Amino acid sequence: MVVRRFREHVAEHNWFAVVVDVGIVVLGVFLGLQANNWNQARIERAEANDFRQQIIQDLKTNEVDLVNRKTYYGSVRAHALKALDALESPGGLRDQQSLIDFYQASQVWLRPLTRTGYDALNNAGLGGRIGDQQARSLLTAYYTQIRQFDLTALGSTGYRDRVRRALPYRLQQAINKECGDRITTLSGGDQTASLPDKCSVDLDPALVRMALERVARADLREDLNRHIADLDQKLSGFDRFGRSASSLRHLLEMEG
Repeated sequence: MVVRRFREHVAEHNWFAVVVDVGIVVLGVFLGLQANNWNQARIERAEANDFRQQIIQDLKTNEVDLVNRKTYYGSVRAHALKALDALESPGGLRDQQSLIDFYQASQVWLRPLTRTGYDALNNAGLGGRIGDQQARSLLTAYYTQIRQFDLTALGSTGYRDRVRRALPYRLQQAINKECGDRITTLSGGDQTASLPDKCSVDLDPALVRMALERVARADLREDLNRHIADLDQKLSGFDRFGRSASSLRHLLEMEG
C-alpha cells in the first residue's frame, strides 16, 4: 500500500507527498526497532531477576553450609586438641578414647561452596543486568574469592594420611560406624554433615593396645600441630565467608 502510493507520488512529481511517505516508512522502522529493543530489554531484565533469585538461594545455602561446617570442624578441632594433649602428657596415650580422638581429628567434609546461579548469569551474558554497580562489584569480589576459599576449605594436611596409615583398618571401621558423618539433605538438595557430640565404640582390648603402640611409633605430634593450625584457618574462613554471603544476600534482596 505504502509502496504503491510512493510510486504514484513520484510519477506525479508530488515531492512533498514523497517525503511524507519516506518519513512514514522510516518512522515505522524506527518504532519497530524501538519496540523490539524494549521487548528484548524486558526479557533480559526478567531473566536477570530469575538469576538474582537463584543467586540469593545459593547464598542462603552457603550461609547454612558455613554454619554447619564451622560446627563440624569445631568438633574436629576439639578432638585434635585432645589427641595432642594425649601425645604431650605423660601416660596420656593409654585408652581407646585417645584413638577415637586421633581418628575424629582426621575427619573432613569436602564440599565446594554453591555458585550455580552466578555462573549461569555470566554464561547468559547478563552480568550487567543485575543490581547496581556496588552490587555487581561485591558479587564479583565474592565469587572471585570463593576460588581461594575452596582451596583452603577443601585442602587437607598430611596428618589425615599419616594417622590413617597408623590406625588398624578394623579399628577405623568400628569408629567410623559409630562416630562418622551424619548426613543431612537441605531443602535445595545440597547435603551437609555433622559429627556426633559423643560416641561409644566397643573395641577389642588387644586391638586397642596394638593401635596405641602404632600411634606412639608414628610420632604424630608435629603433624597434629600443623593440622590444628590448618583447622584454625578453616574456621576463620567459615566466619568471614558466612558474613560476606549474608551481607551480599541482604543487598540483593533489597534491590528486588
